[in-house]
Amino acid sequence: MAWITLRQFAWTERPGYVDPYPEVDGIHRVAADRLLPVDLSYAISVNALAVPASGPIRYETRQHELRPVLCYLEGNPLRLREEPFRASAAHIRRFVSESIGLGMLTATVQAAYQWQDAATHIDVLPTALAGHLSATKTRPDLLFDRPGLTLAGEARGRSEAPPTRVTAQQRDRLNSLLPWSHHHGTYPLAMSWAYATGLGMTIDLFTRSGRLPGMTGPIGQPLPSPMPTQTDLFDQDQLDAPIQRSDPPVPPARRGGARDLDRSSARELTLRISQRVGDIADQLYATAPDHGVRVGGQRVRGAWAALDLLGVSSGSFLLGALEGPASSDVNARLRPSNQFADGLSAHVSRRLVVAITEEHGQPWHLVAD
Repeated sequence: MAWITLRQFAWTERPGYVDPYPEVDGIHRVAADRLLPVDLSYAISVNALAVPASGPIRYETRQHELRPVLCYLEGNPLRLREEPFRASAAHIRRFVSESIGLGMLTATVQAAYQWQDAATHIDVLPTALAGHLSATKTRPDLLFDRPGLTLAGEARGRSEAPPTRVTAQQRDRLNSLLPWSHHHGTYPLAMSWAYATGLGMTIDLFTRSGRLPGMTGPIGQPLPSPMPTQTDLFDQDQLDAPIQRSDPPVPPARRGGARDLDRSSARELTLRISQRVGDIADQLYATAPDHGVRVGGQRVRGAWAALDLLGVSSGSFLLGALEGPASSDVNARLRPSNQFADGLSAHVSRRLVVAITEEHGQPWHLVAD
């Protein structure tokens, strides 16, 4: 586990002025900064599914693309290895930042709901369903499908200090997604922006009501006092101040129905997603090395890779693919070792196994049955 700083925001809506879809009316803080424990292995697993919509999928490619992301992260609280990161090429920095953003949204939602077993978690990435979604390319990055809840998630990653106020980019992105969420009325929406620096990781979480559906209390834990954070950003006395609204402009004539939104139902989308995730797992399993190891009662293929791309090795990383779904108690079995003391983070999500440890070599004993 690792700690991040969580900032929570809520938006309110008003009818749009140019079409029938809603737009953001105001955004305000709903809680002071809080600490949130996140499972780094869970965060990385979502990036293993960021694959092209078509074409072959190979294990070595997935493994090599995930290793650099982990090599740029360190410590507890979780933070960026800033010196090597700033010395990297711009396209590498963008890739790492976007991967961190996607992973942190996943880990934040998991921590918020305290999900122990993510077997029903469906990861949807823009590339995976490009042929089935709107040509406008405006849609969320992820869907979290749980019994009684399908949550849409939008992720952004930045390698800079968190802003001192809600930005125009954050507001504009929400405005671009609200029509999609309104069109699919069964999909509540959450948006996160991850800000990674050498001082720590801050996640801005935006929800319509200030809390995710089904949440009964605040997310995370209060900051210890004194607790150094990246910045003391917001006027705490104004966290719950009423939103100041100005008189709305005179609305122009509406253009109802002008947007091109995908017409797939919620169930159709989740079915297609589930099939795609299964195809990815099949191809990873078929192309991964076999060491004769079993995890959760299933044969696993894959290998440990050293996290030494940027200097002295900080440990090892495992991406594994299971032959079939693991036993339901596998994460409960791994969790006693998945704590701060021994430096291991391990998680099984559907047929993917991701583990990160300070040990070197091929430490299969950490996860094997």
